[in-house]
Order: sequence, then C-alpha cells, then structure tokens
Amino acid sequence: RSGYLTHYPAFPTAGLQCPTRFFLTDLIAACCGSASAQDFVVHPFLQDAEPSSIRVTWEASEEGPSVLSWGDSDALGTEVTSVGTPTPGGALHEVHLNGLNPDTPYFYSVTLGGETTAPARFRTPPLHGAEADFTFVAMSDMQKSGNDPEVFDEIIHQGVLDYFGGETSDEIALVLIPGDLVVNGNSYGQWANDFFAPSHDLFSHVPVYPVLGNHEVNTPYYFQYFHLPENGTAGYEEHWWFKDYGNVRFLGLDSNGPYDGPDQLAWLDGVLEATCGLAHIDFVFAQLHHPHK
Repeated sequence: RSGYLTHYPAFPTAGLQCPTRFFLTDLIAACCGSASAQDFVVHPFLQDAEPSSIRVTWEASEEGPSVLSWGDSDALGTEVTSVGTPTPGGALHEVHLNGLNPDTPYFYSVTLGGETTAPARFRTPPLHGAEADFTFVAMSDMQKSGNDPEVFDEIIHQGVLDYFGGETSDEIALVLIPGDLVVNGNSYGQWANDFFAPSHDLFSHVPVYPVLGNHEVNTPYYFQYFHLPENGTAGYEEHWWFKDYGNVRFLGLDSNGPYDGPDQLAWLDGVLEATCGLAHIDFVFAQLHHPHK
C-alpha cells in the first residue's frame, strides 16, 4: 500500500510576597502576570521525521521558556526546555528529538504557561530501505473558502481521521501538501487560525511536508513555520528538497516563478539520476502545485 489518499497557570503564590490590597492590582499584574499570559498560538505539530529523529514545533503568544516532555510511553519522563525565537505572533519553538529508535512509537507533551497538552503519539520512520507497507496522505488547496469555511476541518476529521480510525500514527506515515495552505501567505493570522487549528488533531501525530503554492506568495512565514529537508540547491534550501521514507523517495518542488527555472531542473535531473542507482529506493513521488505541463 505504498500509495496515497486523495480524497492563569495556577497563580504562583509559593515564595511570592504579592500585595493584597486592591489598589495595588496593576502592580501585581505587572510583576506576576506575565506567566499567565503565555498561550499557544499554534499547538505542537510534527515535521522532518527520520528513523532516529523528529522535530516538534509550536508557537507561543509571548517569548519565554516552555517545556517539551517525551518518552516511549505516555508516562513521558524526559524534559527539554525551549526558549524559542521571536515571531510576529510571539515566539516559535522547535525541539529536535534525536537518538530515537526506528519504527518505534513515542509520546510527547508541551507545557506552556498554564496549559499542558495531552500526550500525543507518533511513530518514527523505518530504516531506509525497509519494504514494509505504509500509507501516506496527499491533500492540497485548503485555503479557506468563504462559501465552505469548514471544509478543511471536515477533510481532516471525517475524510482522514475517521476514515482510517485506529491509532493515527500507525495508520498514516506522513502527509504531503502540494500548495495553497492559506488564502494569503502574508496574512499572519491565517496560518494559526485557518491552517494549523483545523489540522492539529492530525499533524500532532503525523509529520507534514508541504510545498509552496501561489497563495503562499513566497512569504517568510512559510519558511518560519516549516523545517523541510535542506538538501536542495544551495541558496534555494526548502524551495525544493527530497525526503526518504522506507523504500520511497518523496520530492518537493517549487513550481512558482521565478523559481521554476534551470537551477531547479538541474537539481531534479541530478537527484533522479542518483536515485536510479540506489538499490533501496523502489518508488519516487513528486509533489508540486502547478500541473507539470
């Protein structure tokens, strides 16, 4: 089945001598309120999975540390503190978990301000060259429609999660998105509200691999949120790339001008030629937004 389916945390009173008189409320808020104001802008999602590693990404409403807990059971047990980097929405956090075992389930949770996400389960990819069956999902053009604003949510929950049932991270290996994730890539709020919010229940368990469509307008926000394989042409990293899963090689291409030119074609020729000489790759899939002819 190597194929595709289209289809206030608790107020920290301990150790604090905060005034209790009401006329000092503003002072209390200034000295003690910052922790409670930190919320999720984008809940955790997965990307760039390898047999021994994976990236967990989330966005907070303010700068400051948050903690990722993970382990091989829902008891978790290992903690990683992330400081994050500034974004227009607050701060982006990315934790690269290394030293994992291939084809193995793991669990993780993120604590930010007063919220701790429920443990989410993912499965690492098998070793490259493994020929076990797996399923991936391809979907695109989920930019929000004024006529049917809930359709992306329906596709995620009814068309994918309900369709497969079972343990999501066992049923689905990865998700490809060949472009047009939002209506306007430069509209910052659309990323959190229209793309990441409806898809959280899937992308918290399964890594996602998009490519640029015309609606992304080559926005820096796309490259902020997504960490794609940096094996494309130097200077064009994350515009085009490849990712191996088992005995399959996935190619991500940028069919938008001015990138759809000789540099990308030369890279593609070289990758395809090299792939032909790899005994462990049996299938190649390419995703791009525009028709290839």
